[in-house]
Amino acid sequence: MPVLDKLEKAVTAKADFVDIRASVGFSTHIRLRGGEVEEASFGSSTGFGIRALVGGAWGFAYTSDESHLWEAALRATKLAKAASRKPIGAELAPVEPARAKLASKPKKHPADYGLDEKVALCREIIPKPPKGIVAYDMDYSDGWGTQYYVSSEGAAIEYSPVRSIFGFTAYSKKNGELLRSYERDGALKGVELLGNKRPLLRKAFSNALLLQRSKLPPKGKHTVIIDPKMAGVFAHEMVGHACEGDTIANEKSVLGDKLGRLLGSRHVSISDDPTLPGLFGSYPYDAEGVKARKTRLIENGRVVGFMNSRESAARLGMEPTGNSRAESAAHFPIVRMSNTFFENGDRPVEELFEGTSGIYVHGMKGGVTEPNTGYFQFAAEYGYLVENGEKTTPLRDVTLIGSIIRTLRSVDAAANDFTVGHPGFCGKAGQTAFVSDGGPHLRIRGMLVG
Repeated sequence: MPVLDKLEKAVTAKADFVDIRASVGFSTHIRLRGGEVEEASFGSSTGFGIRALVGGAWGFAYTSDESHLWEAALRATKLAKAASRKPIGAELAPVEPARAKLASKPKKHPADYGLDEKVALCREIIPKPPKGIVAYDMDYSDGWGTQYYVSSEGAAIEYSPVRSIFGFTAYSKKNGELLRSYERDGALKGVELLGNKRPLLRKAFSNALLLQRSKLPPKGKHTVIIDPKMAGVFAHEMVGHACEGDTIANEKSVLGDKLGRLLGSRHVSISDDPTLPGLFGSYPYDAEGVKARKTRLIENGRVVGFMNSRESAARLGMEPTGNSRAESAAHFPIVRMSNTFFENGDRPVEELFEGTSGIYVHGMKGGVTEPNTGYFQFAAEYGYLVENGEKTTPLRDVTLIGSIIRTLRSVDAAANDFTVGHPGFCGKAGQTAFVSDGGPHLRIRGMLVG
């Protein structure tokens, strides 16, 4: 019996609502240190996650054994019935049940390459490191398989994605301190992702050596110009998490009561869009079978929307946006971002520098944000001092500190060099999700630098 038929039989378990997410997946991971293999592994998994809604309360069960699918469905309904004695009032915003079958079409499917072949390809793309590079690491991972979604409302979706990610880290030293430069690429692609990677690796080498000449930044408030990578971090970390519907519904976001209000400058427009073709954070339907769509969060400085699951949409009186996601079938779906970015600006990037003195920052090394208070702290990978429009002294350990609303108001220019697709893994509630971010260069006045 086809998998979807088995799942559709299991969602007939007696409850107000039942849905099942199932996945059959395969993956490889390769890690090289200095060109030598540290890890080369292959994995596979099969899982079935069943949600049941009874009287405003959820029950959830998981099994990795298809023969126990019906028993797991009954267990989920039993748990929901027990929880309904003290319900949380859970309900689902209505959607039209979708029926679809989709698949990625990579140029080089990872299932067609053995682990040894992938290791060889990884080794081949590493150029000879220049003098001054003391170490380098490389990671490559790919994953493929089929995901299924069925619901008691009649939804039935089959999706077979292929997703790969590549990362390269180069190290140099200065006065005994290890300095790091990191480059990453990821997409809904297969082994072809490894093609033409030498320019990216040479960039990592070059930036690691640049850090040897760098100095610590001047502390205090400065005009700061951020590159598209850091703009993506601002969009995702600073605004995206504060616009997630479950955070809003639980009154844990500083933007929760700001819908419709003008908070930022006219240069600030931010969106989340899982429909962008081929990006690492893209998908056609979310974990509740809701068709993916673009959601505008901020438009010309005004808060215009939030990302929602069916449950958070019902709580907020909004529409689902296709942002319900789960790390795997073993996890309960929650509201998550996909590809989050600042929209393109209207000025040549050169104009952002003209007459400007301040700091120019590249990339992201780490950081934290607190949606409840709106405060954040982001560390750039490297930067430059800007003096009268010219980049001069290289900088390291540049930390940007601020609050969401103050920073949105302080963006006074956005360039027209929009790029999106910087891949990553977003963590929330113990789960990770594939995401991407991006934007154009932005100029921000009066930003606190540490």
